[in-house]
Formats: sequence, C-alpha cells, structure tokens
Amino acid sequence: MHMNDIEIINIVLKEDKNKYALLIDKYHNELFKYVYNMTGSYTDTEDLLQEIFFKIYKALRKYDNEKASFRTWMYRIAKNYVLNHLQSARTRLKNNTYEYDDSVNRSNEDIEKQAVKNDDIDRIVEVMKRILSPKHYEIMHLHYFSNLTVKEISETLSIPDKTIYKAIKVSVEKIKKEVT
Repeated sequence: MHMNDIEIINIVLKEDKNKYALLIDKYHNELFKYVYNMTGSYTDTEDLLQEIFFKIYKALRKYDNEKASFRTWMYRIAKNYVLNHLQSARTRLKNNTYEYDDSVNRSNEDIEKQAVKNDDIDRIVEVMKRILSPKHYEIMHLHYFSNLTVKEISETLSIPDKTIYKAIKVSVEKIKKEVT
C-alpha cells in the first residue's frame, strides 16, 4: 500500500512515530543533493540533514497542507536552516553563490558514491555561476537540479510565480548565448 505524505504525517502524529522513517527514506537523497550543493561538504551535509529532519519532525504539527505541499514546506525549512548555518559559521561562499557538484545530481547510484563527470553540464553550471545573479542561480538550481516546480520554488522562496517564470526564461536565454 502506497501512502502519500499527508497520510504518513497523520499516522506519525496520531499513531506511530516510527513511520517518520518513511518520509526520511523518501526525501533523504533529494535533500542531501540540495544541502550538499549549498555547503559543498559531505560531512556538513550529513550533520545538517540529521538536524533538518529532526527539526521537520518537531514541527510536523505546525505543517498546514492548505498553505504548501509537504515537499515545499520541507525545502523551506532546509533552506533556512542551511543558510542560518552558513551565516553563523561565516562560511558564505564566494559571490553569495553555492558551490555546485554536479556529480551528486547525475548519480544513478547511491548519491554518496562518485558519479561520472559530464563536461557539458559542468560547463553550463560554470556559466550559470559566472553570469547569473545569486537569486537567478538559486531559481535555476531549484528548478533544473532539484526538480522543483515553479509553484514549489515560488512558495519556497516567497517570490511570485510570474517572477520565477521570467527569471527562468531570462536565465536560459543568457546561458544559451554563452554556451552556443
């Protein structure tokens, strides 16, 4: 029997706290990629991920599926937690952008194993870092590498949908000019 996020959350809150492991299993790899691309450190990512999943668990009662999908809500918590960590540790990355390891996103294996390098994607990511504003880079990263929808990005970053669409369109045009 396949349960959706809301069903799992209701079971966790009312019956069986151990079912929270289902949500961790479902979202671990996805959040690992997201957090790793912000920190650039496997060790920091593993530590932060444990703290993020604990924070999400403690806040489950506050989750309102009328306001956002669980996935969007979870990304918002993860984003804020990692940014607070980076700021407090004074490890802001150069030019307020995130270091990007594309091998993590391309991996068909367990994400903690090395993946084969892809020069074209690496080149596009380098172009993105060089020519896009930090906000546009983050939008493009969330859309193309974390596979969030425009609506999810809008809710995560508290930016209107139309602005997200425009940022993606403008960014793609800039990248095409540089790459072709």
